[in-house]
Order: sequence, then structure tokens, then C-alpha cells
Amino acid sequence: MAVLSACSHAGLVDEGLRYFRLMTRFFNVAPDREIYGCLVDLLGRAGRVKEAYQLIKNMPFEPDESIWVTLLSACKAHKKRSIGKLVASRLLEMKPSRVGTCVLLLNFFAAEGNWTGAASLRKLMRGIKNKKEAGMSWIEMKNQVYSFVVGGEFVSSNEQIAEVLELLITHMKDVGYTTSFRLLCT
Repeated sequence: MAVLSACSHAGLVDEGLRYFRLMTRFFNVAPDREIYGCLVDLLGRAGRVKEAYQLIKNMPFEPDESIWVTLLSACKAHKKRSIGKLVASRLLEMKPSRVGTCVLLLNFFAAEGNWTGAASLRKLMRGIKNKKEAGMSWIEMKNQVYSFVVGGEFVSSNEQIAEVLELLITHMKDVGYTTSFRLLCT
């Protein structure tokens, strides 16, 4: 997965497909959903959205939400409206009340100028009781994991991390970003 993901982010599509073939044909490794998800991302980032869609249709198992979300992101990025509509429809069938999915679909509809679809999703989201989860990052320092949550204050038992975070936050504000962070020790 790491190799396929690296190829995807570096734009090395042919190399990623070659590694996939080696994995399946030479090493006889049966790819799982996560591997297929990496392939969809690899093709989608490169604008090969139709190939990614065909791959999903021919997978030996049902694609999960994350695979469809990956394809929808590629449809949005490369303006593949017709496939995007199919994917959006499929996602709404699977997870109509998941906030993250609704936000992604809302953004897709808005980017395509589909204000009717966007309005329908906004209406659906008003009725959803759960909220979108905040973005979070982790670092490990001396065998302890520290979680950074977007939009909160930070509390830390490690003053060095707190100092570095303060410097980063100050720098971000200096260049125009305004946010706050919360450090949770886990």
C-alpha cells in the first residue's frame, strides 16, 4: 500500500500499475479493498477517472464508501461530471446520513453548479444529529502519542511540544491563517 500510495502522490501511474501487477502475478498476493483503494487513487489523481471507475466495477468484492469517496474526489478535481453523478448517487445510497460524505457531495454539487442537489444535501444535513469530526494529527515522541485537534486549545505535559506549536501557530497567523489547536495526550 505504501508503494502504491507513494506512486499515486508522485504521479508515477505506470510504475504503480507495474508494482500492482508484480504483487498479484509474481508474488501471488491477493489485493484487498485497501489495495484497490490505492489503485483508484493512483488512477484518479492522474485524471484516469474512467479507468478507475472500470476498476471499481470489476473488483472481486463490493467497493466500500472510502473507495467511492476517492473516486468522487477525482471526479471533482478533473471535472468528470457524468461519472461523478453516478458516484454521488451510489454514496447517497450507502451512507445518506454521514456528515463527511454529505459535505463532500455538497462540495461536488456546488463545484458543478448543481444548486438543486446542493440545496437538497443542505436540507438533509440539517436533520443529521452527528457533526463532522475535527481534523486531527498525531506525533509520537519518546514512546508517547500526542494528538493535535483542529479548532481547540492545547494542553500538554510536554513543554517542548507546546513551545514548537506556539511557534508554528504564530508563524501561521503571520502568513494569514487563523485557527487554534488543542493538544491531547493519549
